[in-house]
Amino acid sequence: MGSAGLLLVLIFTGLNYISATDPREGRGGAPNVICGRWSNRVVNIGKNSAAEFEAGKSTKRCTVLYKLTDCKEMELTCSYLLIDNRDPDRCKKGNVFTVKAAGQQPKRFCKRDTLTSDFPARSRGTMKIWYTGTTGMLGTGRYMEQGVKCTVVCIKQ
Repeated sequence: MGSAGLLLVLIFTGLNYISATDPREGRGGAPNVICGRWSNRVVNIGKNSAAEFEAGKSTKRCTVLYKLTDCKEMELTCSYLLIDNRDPDRCKKGNVFTVKAAGQQPKRFCKRDTLTSDFPARSRGTMKIWYTGTTGMLGTGRYMEQGVKCTVVCIKQ
């Protein structure tokens, strides 16, 4: 390969490196996420946007990273949160819904814990949420209609 070919390869690689996001964050897409068995997404939250997150009994792991664009603060509330877990205090044995706002420790939710409009999760940076379903006896569990339905909206523009 000549020096011109090598130069083109280096330029192309550099442009791809600059324009690409971290592939571990997940793929982009529509703001409404309906989780499959294994899902990983990135959603941008702007001034007038609302994004929905939905995970059901068949979901094993669904991760969504919400990023602010032209919004200063976002809020997460859940209209439905029913998760089977045999450890309601620490949410360590069974399915779990986890929320991590920028600069804070992750918070786990299970059983009938929920994020209402009175007690939402808020973030002024990124917010990562994930639902983890287990297999076996803890995963098939007692709650036939288990799952999560949440909404993320911009509250400060």
